[in-house]
Amino acid sequence: MNEPITERTPLVIAAEINKIKQETDKIMLTSAMEIGRRLKEAKDLLPHGEWGKWLVESVSYSQRTANKLMQLFKEYGDNLFAEVGRSNSPVLANLTYYQALLLLGIPEDEREKFIMEHPAFTTKYEERCTACCQTIADTFQELLVALGQLARLDLAVKEKCSKDASQLAEYMVERLKEWPPVPRTNMRTVETYATHERW
Repeated sequence: MNEPITERTPLVIAAEINKIKQETDKIMLTSAMEIGRRLKEAKDLLPHGEWGKWLVESVSYSQRTANKLMQLFKEYGDNLFAEVGRSNSPVLANLTYYQALLLLGIPEDEREKFIMEHPAFTTKYEERCTACCQTIADTFQELLVALGQLARLDLAVKEKCSKDASQLAEYMVERLKEWPPVPRTNMRTVETYATHERW
């Protein structure tokens, strides 16, 4: 009777699907840039005139595909790989593989502005917020069940865990009130806060 509620609803299923899609998009872009990095390395090592033959025989890529992958790495790789998993630009850090390809046709210094002005690029953030809210709701339900079980086993431990959970919830509410931070003149300098820093 005290098992966590795991009711399968269309909202829960949609949140799960959107989370998987987001993870897949991130993996695709990161993988494409890693391949682009390696293709560039191989091209630099091969003797003149051997590149096209090597592409076909070794990795089954056309010249066009290889050029796109190398261009992805050239345009985004340094920024997105500057710190593992952290981009200097929060906007560019959330690009999908297909968005990154489309943005190659826009000058680098205009990309962030373009993304902010076109809702198709920001829909992903709305989906992510919806998925995160569902995850928080599911986790909160699990917390309530765990606190209920602790109350029967050890009231002192339950009180401590309940207090810790309350402090975390209060912290989250305060952060949401002040979020997002006011951007400075250069988007690359927007401060980001890690939840774990306080806890």
